[in-house]
Amino acid sequence: MSFSDYYSRGQILSKRDCLSQSTVNCLSKIITDNLKGLEEYHASRILFIYVSFRSEVDTHQLIKERLNSGLEVAVPKTDVVNRRLEAFLLKDWGKDLRPGAYGILEPDTETASLIQPSQIDTIVIPGSVFDRQCGRQGYGGGYFDRFLSIETPQALRIGLAFSLQVLPEISMEKHDQRMDIIVTERETLRCNRNTNIVK
Repeated sequence: MSFSDYYSRGQILSKRDCLSQSTVNCLSKIITDNLKGLEEYHASRILFIYVSFRSEVDTHQLIKERLNSGLEVAVPKTDVVNRRLEAFLLKDWGKDLRPGAYGILEPDTETASLIQPSQIDTIVIPGSVFDRQCGRQGYGGGYFDRFLSIETPQALRIGLAFSLQVLPEISMEKHDQRMDIIVTERETLRCNRNTNIVK
């Protein structure tokens, strides 16, 4: 059975949106603690990570902690006209971010530094729904899929999700990109994205 046999993407997002803010905060801390426990996370030199919005797994505190530790962290800026993402290094959470496309906090191009995607070695990604073979569906715009396949094929891909977002199997379109690792509050899934083998 596939994702479409059970749920629509909208139904999964509706379930996620129904989580209370306290639940989102609690589960997000567990998930980001699990992420910080990964050897791959500590080995990353330039981490590219989404700035969470609404009911996504919260990454704000994680980004602040990384900045406070003097570690490099890059975040996405949406180029709506060209339908692509750009990567900017942050130095100061309070000064380098402002509301951008879709109301999501994005780097201020006057203070944050643009970097080449080839410099990124690890990417932490949100999504609407995932599966146990590390498949992912986004929100319909294809921004992260294009960034992964065209701009950063070299980077390790880590998806963050609440367990309610992980289904046994989802339908994958040709452009949908698989993750190497998915981290939830309950487990960490590891896959070989080229062969779909779960480790």
